[in-house]
Amino acid sequence: MAVIRSLTNLRIIILAGLLTFHSMLATYPALGQETGPIDANAMQVLEGMSNHLAQAKSLSVRAQTLFDDVRKSGIKIKSARVVRLILRRPNSLRALSIGDSGAARSVWFDGTKFTVLQRDTNEVMELDFSGNIDGLLDELIDKHEAQLPLADLLYSNIAKGFKESIISAEYIGTKLVDGVKCHHLSFESTGADWQIWIQADANPVPRRFAITYVNLPEKPEFLAALDRWSLDGEVADYHLAPSIPEGAKKVAFGHPKSSQ
Repeated sequence: MAVIRSLTNLRIIILAGLLTFHSMLATYPALGQETGPIDANAMQVLEGMSNHLAQAKSLSVRAQTLFDDVRKSGIKIKSARVVRLILRRPNSLRALSIGDSGAARSVWFDGTKFTVLQRDTNEVMELDFSGNIDGLLDELIDKHEAQLPLADLLYSNIAKGFKESIISAEYIGTKLVDGVKCHHLSFESTGADWQIWIQADANPVPRRFAITYVNLPEKPEFLAALDRWSLDGEVADYHLAPSIPEGAKKVAFGHPKSSQ
């Protein structure tokens, strides 16, 4: 599963507007940490969410994020981003991310080509890749040190990636998220402490994430609220087809200017 390998890459990916979760949890090795208590109820709820999303032939969701951009001085600046995602298994997706600076990026994948449009600079990048979404995510991480928006919700086995770095797990109880009853779970991992709120009904989708990178000196935080979920809805082909504006400049696949 996705693993970000250095602080530089982590900052680049966050600033590029990509929303990731378990991939950021194992970024840094724990210092002297040992495995703590693993609450079976917490793990069961996490597995249930994973299975529920994996069974959906299509899904769409909106994520509103708030994260710490750590400057060289050590000062943490809060930055916000909104991500909208549409996915149709096994090999089609579209995502749009818009930051509070106004920078916007769209991505598409059709099973043979991954396309990225940086809207504020009107630059387009393409990567030829044939396979399913799991394979694309691994390709982007292993060879290009990049990730898709909401990448960790797209894998066919979400819980597996999370569980690889878990040190302890606790079931906190039920809480309300925007008026919706949710299971509140808390985890320690090798790179971060994190919490997740999962809807407590027949539709166990994640509704909120909170991640603290406790092994970094500044202990930056990442928060995400997820709503507008739709599973197994009809997704027309035209919703997933790339829409490239006239005059877009084609550049080599990598980080666009606004992300550097």
